[in-house]
Amino acid sequence: MKHKTKVKAPKRASKVSPKKKILTPEQIAAKVRAQLAPAIAPLGVVANTHEFLGRIERMAATLAVWGPKINLTAHPRNPDEIVFHVFDSIIPVSIASRSKILRLDRTHRILDIGSGAGFPGLVIAAAISAQVTLVEARRKRATYLSEAVIEMGLKNVRIECMRSESLELRDQFDLITSRAVGDLPALFEIAGRGLHREGVLMLYVSAEQKFDDAAKAKAAAAGLFDGVISGYDLRHGKQLMRRAIATWTRR
Repeated sequence: MKHKTKVKAPKRASKVSPKKKILTPEQIAAKVRAQLAPAIAPLGVVANTHEFLGRIERMAATLAVWGPKINLTAHPRNPDEIVFHVFDSIIPVSIASRSKILRLDRTHRILDIGSGAGFPGLVIAAAISAQVTLVEARRKRATYLSEAVIEMGLKNVRIECMRSESLELRDQFDLITSRAVGDLPALFEIAGRGLHREGVLMLYVSAEQKFDDAAKAKAAAAGLFDGVISGYDLRHGKQLMRRAIATWTRR
């Protein structure tokens, strides 16, 4: 009697997702530079494109090392995320300059409140020759900012590790920025004390941000007028995000 040999069908190979390659800080920085390079010069803000790209490349590498340790941004090792934050830091300066709200040739001293990961303060400092003061209350983040300044070779940055309300200001800044808009009345009060006449307060906000009559009254009480909201679109991954800046001029 012949015996039939049962042949088992080969098991289907399970689909194994390829492991995502972990990039080194230097590789992350190189990808950031490659994405930024074609689009920086047309913004008309950066004094020296080659120098700027080198500085941002070193900033990206520093962020990739420090970011996961102290929660600087949501995805500090994602080149696309870093590129988004760089563009979101410098595009508003370009908008304000082109619309004549901000005169870069007269902008010599800048104050950035709540500097965090260095957006926009470090990016602006890398782009133009103005003296930039970064204010960051959290010590670990202030330490990261100090390290980034060294790595970027910036000689025009000073870091203050304190709450912005504690700053001693006497009409000394041409531009005050804040991308972490929190206590709006406090920002108006700081800007009223800290800006030269014709100086500009520039807040980085979402396109949905509204400023009611009470906010406008507080701005006016601080000597801030000519409030303008300027919107722009910026790609963030697969999403097109609607962003905006709100500016006031010290009178």
